[in-house]
Amino acid sequence: MKLIKLSRFFVLFLSLSFVIQGCTQDDSHTSSPFNYVTFETKVKNISVNPGATLATDVKVYSSKKSGSARTYTVAVAAASTMLPANYTVPATVTIPANSNEGVLTISTIGNGLSLSNARTIILNLVAEDGLYTGSAMTINVRENCPLNTVTLDLILDRYGSEISWDIKNASNVVVASGGPYTDTATNALQAARNFIFCLPNGTYTFTIRDAYGDGMVTSSTVVGSYNLRANGTTIANLPGNFTFSRSHTFTL
Repeated sequence: MKLIKLSRFFVLFLSLSFVIQGCTQDDSHTSSPFNYVTFETKVKNISVNPGATLATDVKVYSSKKSGSARTYTVAVAAASTMLPANYTVPATVTIPANSNEGVLTISTIGNGLSLSNARTIILNLVAEDGLYTGSAMTINVRENCPLNTVTLDLILDRYGSEISWDIKNASNVVVASGGPYTDTATNALQAARNFIFCLPNGTYTFTIRDAYGDGMVTSSTVVGSYNLRANGTTIANLPGNFTFSRSHTFTL
């Protein structure tokens, strides 16, 4: 009986030893000099008024604090599509003493932008000895719309060459249009096409057409679609099972 009690006491002693040792190891890991810096996010979207200049703050975080300020090198990737003349990125970013957060201020000019297709500025923090850096950050830059934003998401069936569309104002003037598009070799839906328009107040009519007369339908399992929205409100979100055309009138 005494032997059993002694055995239990010995097991308990060993368990407490492991717990104490584990805590000591955890504390040692917490105070590790591991140095890591990263951007606040991988993707940031901004909009700039035509011809205007916009200042955008990008936060940079560090895994630890220091009693002195630290400066890190910032590089713009060659894959960026924003014209260099239309943006300014500082060569470095500084994290102040006793802080783990710094701010990089980027300046962009609203030249050569569009509503639908973003220009990109791809940023990297440059690694150094003993410094680990996070993923690149992509800033998507588009033209800002100060009026009404209308979006069209279009998914075509196989026969894109049959499809066209337009938006007309109350005076029957075309303010936006698209198509015909290309056909594909396989019996499948095409990748989505996304469009953004900036329109003043008024009444408009969106019309989508199919020259063959079977809509955006290749088969029972391959049916295209379109989603039309104005200022975030859905006007039409429908499959392409019309014949020669279909229209939707909306007011902004």
